[in-house]
Amino acid sequence: MTPAATSFGQADYLLASRITTQLAETNRASLKRLSVNVRAGEVTLRGNVSSFYERQIAIQTCQELSGIGRVIDAVEVAETN
Repeated sequence: MTPAATSFGQADYLLASRITTQLAETNRASLKRLSVNVRAGEVTLRGNVSSFYERQIAIQTCQELSGIGRVIDAVEVAETN
């Protein structure tokens, strides 16, 4: 998924691009499909993953990058029957 541009400019866009790249490099399909929005250094992740483990990977990937003030977790884990 492509990072969303914000009114806060180039720094947020570049940070969103870095996060999107890092998530893609995990080689987990559900992480590649997450929506990444950045506004003033605050990251919001949205989408669905198949496990709580993948959710944690997504959050941790963001937290490891510099320039992030806070991560808002709006990622949902798909229920399996």
